[in-house]
Amino acid sequence: MSSHNFFKNKFTDLTEFIKSRVDFKAAERWPGYFSEGRKVIPAALLLLALSLALFTLVTVFAEDPAAKEEAFLLELVASSGAGLNTVNLTGWVRVDETSSSAGNIEKLAQNAATWLNLPETGRKVEKWRNSYAYGVNLKGQLNDGTVYSVLGQALDIPEGQKASHLMLSVSGTGEIQAGRFQEKFYQVLERYGGKGRVALTCSGKIGKELTGPELAAEAEKMMELAGAAVQERTTRTTRDNLVSLTGLSPHFSHNLKYAGKEVNLNVALRSNPGEHVTYVYAASPLIFTEY
Repeated sequence: MSSHNFFKNKFTDLTEFIKSRVDFKAAERWPGYFSEGRKVIPAALLLLALSLALFTLVTVFAEDPAAKEEAFLLELVASSGAGLNTVNLTGWVRVDETSSSAGNIEKLAQNAATWLNLPETGRKVEKWRNSYAYGVNLKGQLNDGTVYSVLGQALDIPEGQKASHLMLSVSGTGEIQAGRFQEKFYQVLERYGGKGRVALTCSGKIGKELTGPELAAEAEKMMELAGAAVQERTTRTTRDNLVSLTGLSPHFSHNLKYAGKEVNLNVALRSNPGEHVTYVYAASPLIFTEY
């Protein structure tokens, strides 16, 4: 679904450009025809141009693993019958305390936002402090509606010893084309603390409340579609029904190792009795947003 929209949008842009440059009615009178500043292109040359442009789009898409992974996560969410709700990319790292920005949380967040080329127009700065930690959160919005957040925080654990963290996030109500940000996230996080973690999460909503067995069946189906054997299963029935499965899929490139497990896919379904709906999540490597 995502890949179809990707090509549709790009091909539409290409088509509109060609329409603005070519007088098709005059093409039969080639050569040497000019009309309103538009140069007529022979059919063979036009076909060649279209073929090369489409080949370029296919090549770019094929070489962008983040775009392919976002597309596949969206397909997993859609396979449950859910409509797309949000797409979120989150990154975080513990800051090296020898870094010049480690002791200045606001400077840390500002510098990270600059490295990500995030616009300052309309940006909000939120500061907070409690007995154990303090932080600065920069929030703003891109021209396409994508919302971003750059959070720097420091913890006193134990008192007198600080641990600083940098967290980056972009999210949207549609496809955010994660490839735009994923590599940048890794580059910025590595500047401040070595290898960081980046997780991509897609969520959707089903307009009815699924039962516990239905949640489990849909989650299993999503894992099977991804070719991922279930390595960990979480089920909750206290406040609402929740099923969360993790596994290792060949469709994703960034794996996470913990407790003797290696995973790169996490799917979850949660029914909400109050709203009578079901929320669906698919993330790589794990879901790190609230669900």
